[in-house]
Amino acid sequence: MADWLTLKQLSEKRGIPENTLRYWKSLNYIASSTIDNVVMLDDNSVTRFLDANQTKELEEDYLKQLIQEKKAECEATLAYFEDELYLLKTQKLYQPLFHIVIEELGALITDDYQREIFLAISKGEPIARVAARHQLTYVQTANAYSNILEKLGENTNRISTFRHRTMELLYSRFDTTDPTNTRIGDILETHANAVLKTKANIENVRELLQYASKYGWNKVRNLHGMGEVTYSRMIETLCNNHFIIVGEDKNIELSPEIATLLL
Repeated sequence: MADWLTLKQLSEKRGIPENTLRYWKSLNYIASSTIDNVVMLDDNSVTRFLDANQTKELEEDYLKQLIQEKKAECEATLAYFEDELYLLKTQKLYQPLFHIVIEELGALITDDYQREIFLAISKGEPIARVAARHQLTYVQTANAYSNILEKLGENTNRISTFRHRTMELLYSRFDTTDPTNTRIGDILETHANAVLKTKANIENVRELLQYASKYGWNKVRNLHGMGEVTYSRMIETLCNNHFIIVGEDKNIELSPEIATLLL
């Protein structure tokens, strides 16, 4: 049922300017009628019009918010897959390093049977193949691997303890905390010591290894006064003291223990 009010009455009741009400009337947004030459407006139709437009406005705000939320979700998802793609692209770089870490962890496992399962699965061998080799079910093998990981994580100090013992074993003659602080005069022959100090300003093993890593071992070999015999003896000494590793192809690399100190 209509609730007719004059333009002025409705304006005062609703707090809406008369011009606005006239505009809504001209667009037929609200019901109107002329009674005795007086324009009357239906208050109920004004209520319906305002409710409809307020609801629409709320819906638009909600949709805008929803769009922003979905946009943020899409960006987060894309960022995640970009990270995954980066890891896949760089897998060749970090995979050898992971294998070294896995080998170190495997050395903490005293049981040969458990160590083999741990190393095989950790290096990417399918669980089904490992299970078949050990005559176990897939579930049994997966559970065994989980138990091994749990035991390794029970006391992480074992890792640092193992490393400390390794350093003591390999570098008992030097500072086991950081053997690279050893002065070259304490490990190399007098002639090599003199050449390194005067021609390259090298005082300790760390500086020597950093110099070689930056410029290459050939530059060390070619230092004025070094000589082939002196250089060969220096390389042999560094190798025997576990600072470097010389491969079959004569390629020189830092030992894993020393590399971690210089990274």
